[in-house]
Amino acid sequence: MIQAESFPLPLYTLYMYPPHVTDHDIKLLISELTVGNRPPSGARLRAALQERFGSRGGVSRIYRLLADAQPNPSVPQTITRGDIGRLHHELESLREALKLADYREQTHQSRWAMEVDRLRQQVATMEPLALKAKAALDTAELLRHQLHASHVRIAALEQQLLDAQARGA
Repeated sequence: MIQAESFPLPLYTLYMYPPHVTDHDIKLLISELTVGNRPPSGARLRAALQERFGSRGGVSRIYRLLADAQPNPSVPQTITRGDIGRLHHELESLREALKLADYREQTHQSRWAMEVDRLRQQVATMEPLALKAKAALDTAELLRHQLHASHVRIAALEQQLLDAQARGA
């Protein structure tokens, strides 16, 4: 039996768990790596964490902190006539794109519905043929067994005939 003293806990767990980096340290690093209003990528931040603290941090935690650091887009306080016109134009463009996407989806659904129906009809016509083929295979197997039995019987009868001729000679 192995003694507990053979494996002192602090020695073999030291490298199992990387050092914990606080959220505050990560936020400070995000602010250092931010250029203008653009925060660093997750991969860049994790590489910097590894370099500076010896730990890359958990992926979900890092991306959560990065999302929290994103500047919130602000709504302009005053809207001008030009903004209203631009927004109406954008709205119409989005409506047209939606109509086109709906049309494409309907076309896609119709095409695949017809394809599924065609395949169902094809399967329905082939099922009786498959049943006939199975019956033919079963019959062929039965005939093969009967032929083999006949050959065995012929060989036995020929042997009896040879034995009878040998005794009679």
